[in-house]
Amino acid sequence: MIYLMKKFSFIFILYLLLAVGLVFPLFNYDRLTGPDPLTLNFVFTLAPYLFFVVLGAVYIHEQLEQKSNGYAFLRTLPVKASDIVVAKFLLVLLSVLIYIGFYCVAFAKISTNPSYWKPSCSFLIINGNICLILTALLYVGIFRYGYNKVGKFVVLLWLFIVLSPIPINIFLLKRLGISRREIIERVVSLNWVIVTLVCVALYLLLMRVAIKTLEEAKA
Repeated sequence: MIYLMKKFSFIFILYLLLAVGLVFPLFNYDRLTGPDPLTLNFVFTLAPYLFFVVLGAVYIHEQLEQKSNGYAFLRTLPVKASDIVVAKFLLVLLSVLIYIGFYCVAFAKISTNPSYWKPSCSFLIINGNICLILTALLYVGIFRYGYNKVGKFVVLLWLFIVLSPIPINIFLLKRLGISRREIIERVVSLNWVIVTLVCVALYLLLMRVAIKTLEEAKA
């Protein structure tokens, strides 16, 4: 299991480093070098980059597996399908936890308004849960239908989510007559603890489905 996680982890680490080393300084330059203009609106723009990290890593990693016949190679080793799936699902979970943990600590450090911290973290946590379920469904799809069929959908979904704040801010919010802050407040009105418990249970269930799907694919 540890060997597989090490084998699969490079792309996930790379995308996390991009988020921390590039996205974080880019979006926080004014906050790190000058007055603190942090508002709740900021986390609305930042949340999609969680999906950039996770879906991007999954897309690139599965593409490399396809090109190198990685799954065929693993079939020649005494490796169970459950070990492969659990390693991938654990890496996704760790990526989500590290991303959310980093930004929650960052919010606490760079914001002069402590009232922003709780809703910002709650919003990220709920998005993290959505990311887990979405990624689990994509893995099930990849194992069942193959990367060639599902990979194009992954990259389109990835781009759509990452770029979504732009059309939402420009077009949708004005037509609906609501603000980014109102969307955040409605999302964080959900109990993030209950949401997390439900989503983690569903994530584990989907992991079992993914294991069964990969076992059938290997048969």
